[in-house]
Amino acid sequence: MLETYRATYFHPRTQFITIDTEGKILESDDVLFSLKKGDEIGNLSAFFEGLATFFDTAEDNDIKFTCIHLENKDKQEFTCDIEFKTFANKQPTLIIIHDFSDHYQYYQEVAQSRNESVINSQVLELQNKYLKEKEDFKNTFIANFSHELRNPLTGVTAFCSVLQKTDLSTEQQDYVEVIKSSGDHLRNMIGDILEMSKIEVGKLTIEEELFNFHELVEMLEFTYSVKARQKNIEFEVDFDEKIPRYFEGDKTRIKQVFENLLENAFKFTTTGKVTFTVKENQRRARKVNLNVSVKDTGIGIPTEKLALIFNSFTQLNNTQKYSGTGLGLSIVKGLVALMDGKIVVESEEGIGSTFKININFKYPINQENTSLEDKLDIEHKNSLSKKKYNVLLAEDSELAQMAVLKILAQEGHFFLDIISNGEDVIESVIHNEYDLILMDIRMPGTNGDELTKMIRSLPVQNCKTIPILAITANLYDDDKKRYKKMGMNDIIEKPFDETTLLRKIYKHLK
Repeated sequence: MLETYRATYFHPRTQFITIDTEGKILESDDVLFSLKKGDEIGNLSAFFEGLATFFDTAEDNDIKFTCIHLENKDKQEFTCDIEFKTFANKQPTLIIIHDFSDHYQYYQEVAQSRNESVINSQVLELQNKYLKEKEDFKNTFIANFSHELRNPLTGVTAFCSVLQKTDLSTEQQDYVEVIKSSGDHLRNMIGDILEMSKIEVGKLTIEEELFNFHELVEMLEFTYSVKARQKNIEFEVDFDEKIPRYFEGDKTRIKQVFENLLENAFKFTTTGKVTFTVKENQRRARKVNLNVSVKDTGIGIPTEKLALIFNSFTQLNNTQKYSGTGLGLSIVKGLVALMDGKIVVESEEGIGSTFKININFKYPINQENTSLEDKLDIEHKNSLSKKKYNVLLAEDSELAQMAVLKILAQEGHFFLDIISNGEDVIESVIHNEYDLILMDIRMPGTNGDELTKMIRSLPVQNCKTIPILAITANLYDDDKKRYKKMGMNDIIEKPFDETTLLRKIYKHLK
């Protein structure tokens, strides 16, 4: 009888079983499970015990169950589809067990893979969301941190400049120099943190401007020669004079790279020598390739720690003797990479270190007739058209207000109005005619860039053309673009000193 069924339902992994109305086995071909005649079908699996009602029926029925897990005597597991067939002519009930283990295993793997893919996608989405929230929090924190620190630092820097112009004794002058030096150090550390943040989020760009490269190197030679005498060490500059005088590049960033490397060398060198070398390697297609190195006879770097020195906030020597943020070399690496250059370090502990940079610069072909953009010097202020200028200062920090007031009062060329709240700025502009506006960006009520946009839209004489200078610590490229879009003419970075403030003001006065 089973042969008849097998011929009809043939499948190589199919077992046929017939049972009577009491659930006892009549026949089995034992393809999958070894069963004896007369055994209870329930002995094969508890699954069959609950199906006794299907065994005693006088009707034709075909009942199917899918994905049923069964196990043979050897503990081998199967995933099967099972059919129950009953017949109206009192024939025994037929049980057909199809072994689809491979089939179900495959689809289970596919489903699992699909589920894992969905889960991984969701996890990635959550991670991205978390990273974005983390990045937003960090940027907000840094912006607030920078703003809150730079306001008092502006007071320190500006009043040091004011104090130096008063009648001080030699001892008092020395004290002011100490305060000014400490303020500059703090400003540099804040700047390092902001620069590193910009590099990490890809918001720092390299500017292209024409500048005198020889003059830059000469300035560094003068500055660090003084520092070398103070530390009682040697400082040597080996400069290749055939290098073009004028380059096209980001003078500020190039200077920052050189200064950070020199500061690092001087910090860790107490005896011996620091050597700053700048050599031309080759020229091609209006580009010159330079090899720049800073070599010292300092404490050196252990070989196993060389790979760590360019990491953010890493200091290999954590003693109080060598203070700092641990960001200088990390910034150098980031800036050199942005300028498509390469930096490597060679060092021997106790002997010294050498940092080497290979970098390309564009240069104008006609060096003789190159003229740099004239920068308005403060000493040329007497050529301006007015004796007195009306200036509006929109600033909520009392320290910054006092600093600007003292600096402008010394000049004798300005009437100054001070407003601490953004809501009062527009009214003051409507009722007064100003020659220039100094606008703090983070104003209570309404931010300075929004106030600038409002001023530009006022139907009042001079509002379209009046110079508006942003005073801010937020100097991401996106910020700069927004300030310009809102109608601002220039930016004064906090903390500012007397020279920076006056240079920017006189530059925009007529």
